[in-house]
Amino acid sequence: MDAKASLRQQLQTLSIPTEQRPRGGAAGGARRGSLLGRLVRGVLLIAAGAAGCWAWFEYGAALLRSYGIDAPGAPQGAVSVRVMTVTASTADAPAGPVLTGTGKIVSDHLVQVATKVSGQIVALHFEQGDQVEQGQVLAQIEDVNYRALRDERAAELRSADAQLAYEQVNHQRVKGLFEAKRASEIELADAQRALDWAAAQVEARRAALAFAQKTLDDTRVVAPISGVVLERNVEVGDFVAAEGGLGANANAQFGTIADMRRLRVEVDISELDVARVRKGMRCVVTPDAYKDRRYDGEVLWIDPGANYAKATVQAKVRIHEPDWRLRIEGSAQVQFLAEQPASGDAADSAGGPWIPAAAVVMDESGRRGRVFVAEGGRLRLREISVAERRGDRVRVAGGLSAGESIAAERAAELRDGQRLVR
Repeated sequence: MDAKASLRQQLQTLSIPTEQRPRGGAAGGARRGSLLGRLVRGVLLIAAGAAGCWAWFEYGAALLRSYGIDAPGAPQGAVSVRVMTVTASTADAPAGPVLTGTGKIVSDHLVQVATKVSGQIVALHFEQGDQVEQGQVLAQIEDVNYRALRDERAAELRSADAQLAYEQVNHQRVKGLFEAKRASEIELADAQRALDWAAAQVEARRAALAFAQKTLDDTRVVAPISGVVLERNVEVGDFVAAEGGLGANANAQFGTIADMRRLRVEVDISELDVARVRKGMRCVVTPDAYKDRRYDGEVLWIDPGANYAKATVQAKVRIHEPDWRLRIEGSAQVQFLAEQPASGDAADSAGGPWIPAAAVVMDESGRRGRVFVAEGGRLRLREISVAERRGDRVRVAGGLSAGESIAAERAAELRDGQRLVR
């Protein structure tokens, strides 16, 4: 018994007195409150993360895209593009050319003036920039030797004429003797042969004299055409040689003359734009040297070939009524103007809406294209017909109505069904 009583007393010493025990309800509530707080904080963090992701996809991706950066994690097919509402056409075509290009001014007739004879220049009668007329003497080459040669050929012709006169008289004499049976047939044949030879000598001497006279005349260098002297390459005292000759300035050109009445501009047009240019199209030419001057023109010729290296096609534009302000080999800007439709033209009477050219992807013909219509938050491909293009504007002939919304830019980069992000 004593042992059992001692053990009971020891166990009682290990128990907590009732007044010192914590209340069971308060401890459980504290534990439950701590768990609930953690749950609330977790829910709030998840909600904040979801809101951040939504804001990123709605605004952050569009912001980066506006700077040309693809946002990681952006939804596939989403695009941010400016949208416009199509309005009915209430005015004529907008101002501005169909195409603008730059080229150089050239003359239809550009001539290099050269000498036909060799010799030393003793006189010059022209300067760079002079207006000269066809046949006007520009220079004189020393002609002493050529004049002496001409005189020699003239003397030879006179000698041949005298010989011919003698042979004619002799032939008549022998012929009379032959008819009187006092000369043989052989003597008559010899007289005829001598007469024929003398006549041939006269013709030869006459031709030699004509050549000598022409050579003498060529010592005067004349303008082959009427025009403006673009450059002069010789001075008095220079020795010049005809083609094939030798000398300090062998084969030298005296200068260059351009006919300023027939000018054109040669323009290189991109292969992508050549379909918009047609022969006979009206143009406005503005020389770089005189920005305030305007000259009417028209497309004269379009090269049937192309420059592969530069991916260009050359067009020649005739300048109407050129004047002294235009400079050969100078630069000029050419504006290719759209054709004016007739008053009864169906396209003009239809008055289709005008939209930006950047909103249309044109085909090769320039008469068909496609746009992207904004419907239900997405872009839908739409085929349209094009009436005309002027500058950066396109008039729609069919397939699009006023009041519809379309993507106003970057049409070539868009795809059918893309989600529109604004």
